[in-house]
Amino acid sequence: MPGIRNTTCDPGSRLDLDNDVACEDWMTRHPLVERRGMQMKVKFLVITWLAWTAMGAGLSCPAVASEKGRVRADHSAVVPQFLVACTGWHALCSGSTDCQLTSEGADCDCWRVDETHIVATSEIQDPAIKRLTETRCTNKHPCDVDEAPVCSAIRDGEYEVDGVRYAWVSTFSYRGWCDFYEPKACDPTADGYVGDYYWAICDAAPCTEVGDPPDPERPLRCQCRVKDGPFVGTKDSCTGENGGIISAMELSVWDFENDTWPFPMPGFDYIKGACDALKSDPLP
Repeated sequence: MPGIRNTTCDPGSRLDLDNDVACEDWMTRHPLVERRGMQMKVKFLVITWLAWTAMGAGLSCPAVASEKGRVRADHSAVVPQFLVACTGWHALCSGSTDCQLTSEGADCDCWRVDETHIVATSEIQDPAIKRLTETRCTNKHPCDVDEAPVCSAIRDGEYEVDGVRYAWVSTFSYRGWCDFYEPKACDPTADGYVGDYYWAICDAAPCTEVGDPPDPERPLRCQCRVKDGPFVGTKDSCTGENGGIISAMELSVWDFENDTWPFPMPGFDYIKGACDALKSDPLP
C-alpha cells in the first residue's frame, strides 16, 4: 500500500515514544493499517519474549555449570589422611644402611617388629587398598589406630603388589630411634657434597622372609624403590655401608632447624623425650 510505505509513522515499531500520539491518530484514520499494526505489535512482543527467554536460558546455564563445578570442586577438595597408625607385625627398614641395588630397585634387609607403626597413605603400593584407605581416612574424617583398611591388609597378609600377596610390609615405627637415627642433610647438588647420589625409599614396600639371612636380626628382605636427589641420611652419614645405599626419606620431610618433623607425627613427642638425657629443662 503506497500510503503505508510513504508515512513516517511505522505501526510496526513502537520504539519512537515521542511519535506515539501521531501514530495513534494515523492508525485511527487507517483501520486496515491498525489491524496490521496490531498484528506486527503482537509478533514483536512474541519475538521479544522468545529472545529474552533464550537469553535467560543462556545466562542460567553457566550458573548451573558453575554450581556443578563448585560441587565437583568441593568433592575433589577431600584430602586423604597423610599418615595412619596401625598395630602389629611389620618390617622396619628405617635403620637399613646397606640396601643393595637391583635391576628393579633395591633389596633392603629389615627388622621384624611387633609394635605400633605408621603408614604414609600416598606410598601404599596395593592399588585397591590405597583407594579404600584414602577414601575411608581423610583429614575431615581421620581414621583412628587400626581403623584404616591398610592396617587389616597388612595384619591379615592381604597386601597385594603386582598380583602377589605379601605377609610382610615395610612401615615406619620408632624401634631403635634413639640409637641410630642422627639425621643428616644430604644434598647431592650442593658444592663439595660427599655421599651417595641414590637412596632407597621403603615406605609400604612388600617384603619376604629370608631363609638364611646374613644378619639373623634382619630376617626380612623388602623390595624398596630407588630415588635420587636430596635426602635425610642416618647415623650422621650420607653414605651407605658395605657398598649399599641408605633407606631414607626426602630432605623436606625433616625440619633440621627445629630438629623435628615439619608435620604432626604420631608418637614423636613421647619418643623425643625418651631419647633426651635425664636432666631438668631450664625455665622459660
